[in-house]
Amino acid sequence: MGRILFTGASIAGNAVAWWLRRFGFDVTVVERAPAFRDGGQNVDVRGSGREVLRRMGLERAALDAGTGEEGIAWVDEHGRIAAKVVAEPGADGPTAEMEILRGDLARLLYEPASRHCIYGSANGWRRHSA
Repeated sequence: MGRILFTGASIAGNAVAWWLRRFGFDVTVVERAPAFRDGGQNVDVRGSGREVLRRMGLERAALDAGTGEEGIAWVDEHGRIAAKVVAEPGADGPTAEMEILRGDLARLLYEPASRHCIYGSANGWRRHSA
């Protein structure tokens, strides 16, 4: 089809690279970070985000890589639970059924994209092609 170059190899960049390659584009992703950025905060994946993972065939992998959080509990000065919120599948509450660390989600998206796209930086930290 055509060749596409874009910057940013985190969550959105890796997802876009995967989809563009799926639709036949030759994709190169450049990143200014000197190494893959693991770590980061928890990400609640809901709605459209979860649908995208489902269509990519990554929903089960994201659930398996999840933090395991089942909800939030507040305890009083005696260590007793004073209030609690539990994740409910499909509900849009304060906690989500699918929660994953930012770095784990980025890597989950990077791995399949990197098999068919070229990745690189000024430091050459990663470069993969099919």
